[in-house]
Amino acid sequence: MDKDRLESLLLVTEAMSGELTDYLMGDNLYRQMIVKTPEGTKQPKMTLGALMENMELLKAATPTMTPEQQARLRVVEDQVDLARGAFAGQWQEWLRREARANLGSWRWYMDDMARSKAAKERYASESRVRTRLALVMQQLASDPDMAADRRELAELDGQLQGMFEAGAYVGPRDEESLLPPDEAWWLYGKPRPATE
Repeated sequence: MDKDRLESLLLVTEAMSGELTDYLMGDNLYRQMIVKTPEGTKQPKMTLGALMENMELLKAATPTMTPEQQARLRVVEDQVDLARGAFAGQWQEWLRREARANLGSWRWYMDDMARSKAAKERYASESRVRTRLALVMQQLASDPDMAADRRELAELDGQLQGMFEAGAYVGPRDEESLLPPDEAWWLYGKPRPATE
């Protein structure tokens, strides 16, 4: 990850962790933010999944960080741990809501892909939803309230595997090492083109 992207990601993540308490006490799943970064003004949508994804990327990039950046990341980790402990019920509920929102988006995309060649061509960008869903569902692995959602995701994965052609990595840049094929198989290939 280049220097500007790393600093930008850290600034966005700091902004998210700074608003975490208000986010958890609010009622909107998506919190629109505006953050000035070396790459320009970013407008990320904050969710717990987005925050956790950013933190995983930053942890992986720790060896390339300056000592000052590493210290800033530790502050973010402390803020997140504090909020997760203080608002455990809300934290779990927000994860459930995010998982179900992403599952609905992924279901919609899978239905669209079954009907549309154009949808298959968008697979690389749409696969990000499946990746975020995996991250959030992993946090909810032992949650009994998510059993039906886990079954639905398994069914959707079965549909995708039926049309999937293994191949090159199609996921976000700088994330391939965090998303190996045995954990994120959907990022290593694409759906077969429709036969006409």
